[in-house]
Amino acid sequence: MTAPRRSERGAVLVEFALSLVLLITLLFGIVEFGLAWQDRLTLQTATRAGVRVGSNLTTNSQADYNILQAVKSAINDVGLGNVDAVVIYKSTTADGSVPSTCVSPSVHSVVATCNAYTGAQLTSIVSSQFGCGVGDLDLSWCPTVRQNLQAVGPDYLGVWIRVTHHNLTSLFGSSFKMTDSAVMRLEPLT
Repeated sequence: MTAPRRSERGAVLVEFALSLVLLITLLFGIVEFGLAWQDRLTLQTATRAGVRVGSNLTTNSQADYNILQAVKSAINDVGLGNVDAVVIYKSTTADGSVPSTCVSPSVHSVVATCNAYTGAQLTSIVSSQFGCGVGDLDLSWCPTVRQNLQAVGPDYLGVWIRVTHHNLTSLFGSSFKMTDSAVMRLEPLT
């Protein structure tokens, strides 16, 4: 076996450097994708936890408070500081999306349609802020007026959440928004 010529030694080093840059970029891409995927799964878990609680509590005056507590507990891995908004809304169908008036251009509650909460509210809510009284956070779509009678057809309740995912590196941007929603019918009374 012959030794490489002197002029080829530098070429190997350059090829290795180029390959290393490509491999490191690929590695960071895999890590970024994995972390984003984890946050996405956590977000889906949180929306489903919230909608399950809301479906079971039907017309309880503390339903929204308990929904938000379930969301808060389930989304902890994403970080409560990364939660932009949580909307509890009335849907017309089992696969209904959040009404655009509840999320655009900024998150706000709409009478008889949805209650919107900011991420900051999620971290500091107390049960005394709920109950559909004047100044309460759940006044726009009060849980006590939600329909859960079997003969009439129970309402569909939805939970929509928007979070900001912050990337570990800035190779693929510094952050992006993720949203998810889930809808369930309120448990009917016979």
